[in-house]
Amino acid sequence: MFVAILGVWAFFLRLRSRPLDGSWFGAAVIGELLLLAQFGVGWVLWFQGMGSVLPRPWIHILYGVVAVITIPAAYVYFSRIPDDKVQTLAMALTCFFLWGILLRSAQVVYIAAF
Repeated sequence: MFVAILGVWAFFLRLRSRPLDGSWFGAAVIGELLLLAQFGVGWVLWFQGMGSVLPRPWIHILYGVVAVITIPAAYVYFSRIPDDKVQTLAMALTCFFLWGILLRSAQVVYIAAF
């Protein structure tokens, strides 16, 4: 939900024709740290043998890697755009994309549990 809120916040800033501010970037850093923590917990569970329980363990690794690299990669790529309005919209869409990835990864874990 945190990434969805980031997306809505960036989209709201775009509607007001304002660039991304320091508060948004601070929240994005917190979101990235949360994703890194979740990624770390996933690796701990993997090394404890929980990966063998999953039907397709590689898909969980793929979702984890995509979740961790999406926001930094999007920032590096879109920070080169001179128009702040386009950059704000691009980061909003990136957050919505990441939210979809995170929802899908949670769905895969839920389906694998049953």
